Amino acid sequence: MTAALTGWPGTRKVAVLITVAVELWSPGHWPHYAPMASAWPLPSAHDTHSVSWAEYGATTGVWRLLDILRARRLPATFGISGLVADRFPDAVLAVHEAGHEIAAHSYAQDVIPGLLDPEAERDNIRRCTETFAELTGVRPAGWMSPRATGSASTPALLAEAGYTWTRDDNDRDLPRVIPTRSGPLVSIMHSDFSDVRGAAAGPRAYRDIHLDLLEHLLGAPGPGMFTITVHAHVGGRPYLASVFDEILGRVERAGEDVWTATHHQVAEHVLRHATEIEGI
Repeated sequence: MTAALTGWPGTRKVAVLITVAVELWSPGHWPHYAPMASAWPLPSAHDTHSVSWAEYGATTGVWRLLDILRARRLPATFGISGLVADRFPDAVLAVHEAGHEIAAHSYAQDVIPGLLDPEAERDNIRRCTETFAELTGVRPAGWMSPRATGSASTPALLAEAGYTWTRDDNDRDLPRVIPTRSGPLVSIMHSDFSDVRGAAAGPRAYRDIHLDLLEHLLGAPGPGMFTITVHAHVGGRPYLASVFDEILGRVERAGEDVWTATHHQVAEHVLRHATEIEGI
């Protein structure tokens, strides 16, 4: 069904999707790519430093990124761990009140759908859905698995739970429609580059690769999709946040050539188009 997508609204050439991940790990877990955890592993110790490094996203980074998006007047999709809603509800409410989309990002980063049996995965989806709905009054329409690693059951379980889109796949340039027994689910490409995977190269490399990619897409035959992903506990820190802001400035200068949208808006566009073209 990807071939049915012939363009974005109006004359827009490139869809721009801004993704902010706000993540937490369950008690006793932490990101093993944290600076101290990767440079000096202590397998027998509770890594309090890496835990606090990860919590920066919810205590500090998310607020800086919200300020940048507010100043630019650009919409974003925030993939948020359910645990963030329980521990830092003010941060989640601030995202919601700013008008950004909130997508479920599993309950915690160590709760990976690809490692769960179908019933445990169904429970995880339900827990996340209810957590965000109770806090914000809005059920999430989109899902991002930690590590982008869903299971064979994930699409069907998401559609069953009323989700519209997922961002676990990376096999096409443009969104595609996944048919399930509960209806269609839109699969949106996962970003090739992020502040986490490019951390070793540094903020300048993160900036340059995104600016180069955007220039390429603007000069290539459309439609194209430009996804910029930043993690609040990594890219929410001062220097990388300033680089993120610089990239958004270039997006703004692209003017009518780009459509800056949430993932849900893109998914709705794809579903409307696919319905017209292929009779879903």
